[in-house]
Amino acid sequence: MQWSLNKQSKMPLYLQLKDLVTYHISTGTIHDKQQIPTIHALAGELRVNFETVRKAYKELEREGLVFTERGRGTFVNGHKVAKPTSTTKQDRKSELTDSIKRAIRELLQMGTPAEQIQSVATQVLGESKTPFVVFSECNPLQNSEISAVLQDYLKLEVRPVLLKDLKDEVATLSRNGETPLAIITTGFHIREVRTQIADQPFPIEFVVTNMSPDTRRELERYDKQSRFGFVCRDKESLFFKDVFKAELGIKSDIEYCVFSEKAKLAALIRKSDALLVTPTVYQELKEEAAPGLPVFNVLDRVDPMSLKMVKDSIVGDQRTVPREAQQSLRSVPGGGSKRSGIPEVLVKVTH
Repeated sequence: MQWSLNKQSKMPLYLQLKDLVTYHISTGTIHDKQQIPTIHALAGELRVNFETVRKAYKELEREGLVFTERGRGTFVNGHKVAKPTSTTKQDRKSELTDSIKRAIRELLQMGTPAEQIQSVATQVLGESKTPFVVFSECNPLQNSEISAVLQDYLKLEVRPVLLKDLKDEVATLSRNGETPLAIITTGFHIREVRTQIADQPFPIEFVVTNMSPDTRRELERYDKQSRFGFVCRDKESLFFKDVFKAELGIKSDIEYCVFSEKAKLAALIRKSDALLVTPTVYQELKEEAAPGLPVFNVLDRVDPMSLKMVKDSIVGDQRTVPREAQQSLRSVPGGGSKRSGIPEVLVKVTH
């Protein structure tokens, strides 16, 4: 695991560290319930004031990504931790069951025939909809592709909803009496989803996206002094370049820009041997890049173990990861992909 901060950056060190821990959680480098370094240990490793680390951990805890146990340490707060709510799922189930019993007793006391009550119950059960989950991401292509992967893997209906529409969609589901088995997103948006539906009792799960072994192998073929460029959608993601530089052992400086900086982007395309890009700009960069310039999506797969964790949580323990879940997409020139023809659970994503 790489722990590094850019002390020349204008971004406060505690925010850099918060983003770095979020990245490690979102890409599965740090696993659910795994302990992260203590404040003093990490402060020593990074050579920063322990208050910097403490402040970053406090922010992560406030956002629900980690939790601290006195005397034990700080741990990742992921798939198996219930979303904060006044009642648990089991409590809510008990409340609803008691409400049904009270309603039946009241109907009987009012003289309603038992056959009529049974008829109503049968009608309601017959109208109940097929179980489904909602998947939410920030861009249409990723929403569509990962939803298809989830639907194939979970064998459930998956309804893709853009992140900007999630709050309204969830409110609509509640008004219509529809209850998804879960709301699923990627690790990068777990905080936003938890915030958007904080007033709803729906379980929240997330899948992890990270660099596929094929993409890593392609990048490791480059000379460590090669000129790499890094492009992302927003400035908050620029710190990724330092993470990938450390992970891949790149010796040269990685020049970078956000996609909207067109002049910088044009210059970056002209002088780079290869571009490293986040999924949200991958398709657009493929179209804008010069012919023959390799463009690599650096978060191009859905991690199979995270899929298994989601499936175990929603539909029960399946014990093993299916063989096809261990497959990956084969990289082709230019950072594209060739589909394997089998049900895919490792998929090119576009975050």
